[in-house]
Amino acid sequence: MSMKMRCEMDSKRSCKKSKHFTKHIFRRLRSDSQTVILFVVGVFISVFVLYPFMVLLFKSLICEGKFSLDLYKNILKDQQNYVAIKNTIYVSLGVTLLTSLFGGTLAWLVTRTDYIYKRGIKAFAFLTFMIPSYVLSISWIELLGRNGYWNRILKNAFGVSKYNFRAYSLEAVIIVMSIHLYPLVFMAITNALEKTDPSLEDAAIMSGASKLKAVMTITLPLMIPSFASIGLLVFSRTMANFGVAAVLALPVGKEVLTTRIYSALTNLDLGLTIAISMVLVVFSGMIFFFNSFSLRKRRFTTMNSNSQEAKPIQLGKWKNIIIFFVFLFQTATTMVPLIVIVISSFLKRWGLAFTLNHLTLNNYRVLLFENQLTISAFKNSIFYGMIAATIAAGMGTIISYISNKTDIRGRRVLEFVATWPMTFPNIVLAVAATLTWMNPPFRLYGTRWIIIVTYMVLFLPIAIKNINGLIQTQDIFLEKAGRISGASTIRAFKDITLPMIMPGIRSGWILAFLIALREIPISLLLYSPGTETIGVMLFGLKSNSYGLEMTSTLAVVIILMTTLGHILLKKLKKCHNGGV
Repeated sequence: MSMKMRCEMDSKRSCKKSKHFTKHIFRRLRSDSQTVILFVVGVFISVFVLYPFMVLLFKSLICEGKFSLDLYKNILKDQQNYVAIKNTIYVSLGVTLLTSLFGGTLAWLVTRTDYIYKRGIKAFAFLTFMIPSYVLSISWIELLGRNGYWNRILKNAFGVSKYNFRAYSLEAVIIVMSIHLYPLVFMAITNALEKTDPSLEDAAIMSGASKLKAVMTITLPLMIPSFASIGLLVFSRTMANFGVAAVLALPVGKEVLTTRIYSALTNLDLGLTIAISMVLVVFSGMIFFFNSFSLRKRRFTTMNSNSQEAKPIQLGKWKNIIIFFVFLFQTATTMVPLIVIVISSFLKRWGLAFTLNHLTLNNYRVLLFENQLTISAFKNSIFYGMIAATIAAGMGTIISYISNKTDIRGRRVLEFVATWPMTFPNIVLAVAATLTWMNPPFRLYGTRWIIIVTYMVLFLPIAIKNINGLIQTQDIFLEKAGRISGASTIRAFKDITLPMIMPGIRSGWILAFLIALREIPISLLLYSPGTETIGVMLFGLKSNSYGLEMTSTLAVVIILMTTLGHILLKKLKKCHNGGV
């Protein structure tokens, strides 16, 4: 046999072996689809979630190619950083205490007393939460600023010319953030009180205790876990807030950690930006882990399925006084900010008297139909929000399914890493994205994709949490029955599980999309010319040859869009619950 024929036969054998090996690989992949999906999702999470954090951590510990703690040492050398940390803790504690007082009191009135207008309290709380915190801060300036409406009322009605109220201060930040976040406390404590056995209070009252003593010695101690949990959430969200502090504290030189990061980045002090970002990550992470750990360890029995409905406490002679103060509180925290924003949006120029000659619809016409920058910002926000929410919803569905419906090793770690970004302030996510995607070969900085990717990381925990609530209640045996009948794993998921969890997927998508319409820190730090979002425009309108009247106009549009979105979300949940 010639050498040539031998080579041809060897070549045919190797070709057959290669084809056989390829077929074997594809057959193995088809039979082990769960492992493949886990691998793909793991790579996705590692690249877009874990890698940016590792870059941030690495950059904070490496200086001139060597391991160093110099960036952290520099924080300790600068007194301004100490002040920013102190201010952050001061504001966060103040907001936590005020929201607990406001939300807890209103929750008690709704669940335990004969207060008449309970639906009114719930409606006002919902409406207040629909107003973005940044918009509330703008309303605060328009109302209580040096040339604000309240100052003009005092001057015209009472001749008061000197008005020394500090509209710009840390205390102003505390008040505005408390107004924005008290509905969270109200909803959480209301839910907890509705699940608490009221017979305990009745027994205390029948034993001779006063109504107040029964509340202080029975109800309040039982609510401590709920107050602690929601209080930590409020503390964390206040600490992570950027917009309110930037508007009400930064102009008078008062900085918190988020505005300190922004100032450092705008001054191109990358080292300080990285170090303070890590400090904020550590604080946020500690709060998150402490909250999760404490809730797992505590065991409180406050529910009784056989208990009768609570007998409402009679407010008696205090009823009218309480109604008056509740009405005053909700008018001041909800109606007044809305009225101020709406009035300003119709003025030809903010600061003019509210007369017919000074009213116009031109602001809305310019904003929605003529100003190309704002039109582009609306298109960008809608596009970025839709793409990021869709990716997050899709990946969130897969991760939630793997975590709850499979026995694959590492599934809990996967979910933990995917939901990790919920502990990060938005401004830190923006800093991490900047450091990660600013250099080749994956240079996204300066493009729209860096905003979309960072939005997706922000939305992923939201999608997972919404889907988990439904998928954990679904019986796994339905899907197993489908597989026994001959359906593949993917077919069983598509035909059985997916329709059942679709309401959670839709809810997560809508919620993520609505956040995209009002998000500021990520967009502000990552945008470039042509990629501006609604949040960027809202933050910059009053400083770019426009006044507060255009900012108010955009704020009204955002409030309407957000409110309509949340109404749609509630309708979808009602339809799902009604069909169960």
